[in-house]
Amino acid sequence: MNPSSSTDLLSFGRDMFSGFHREPSRKTLRARLSPRPRALVKLGRLEALTYRTAKDGEIADWEHDFGEEGGKKPVLAMDAETRRLHIVGGDYDVEDRGIVD
Repeated sequence: MNPSSSTDLLSFGRDMFSGFHREPSRKTLRARLSPRPRALVKLGRLEALTYRTAKDGEIADWEHDFGEEGGKKPVLAMDAETRRLHIVGGDYDVEDRGIVD
């Protein structure tokens, strides 16, 4: 799905949250994002990502190894101005079940 309006986008976000966490979203978060980076500093190839979240009511750490199915691994980069991290490129997708190659 490619949401075309802010209403579609919020609905899409709620659906993704519900699928990912296996429970309905209780609140909507609107974030103010920083501007698009003008320059990124390559930090290195991203081999894996670990995050902690609740799924099915239980909190657990989830680890995803990139390139498991022969896909291209993403790059971890830093915005030269804000020092925020960005994941750039790679052959992966985010689905309601999680990150998949």
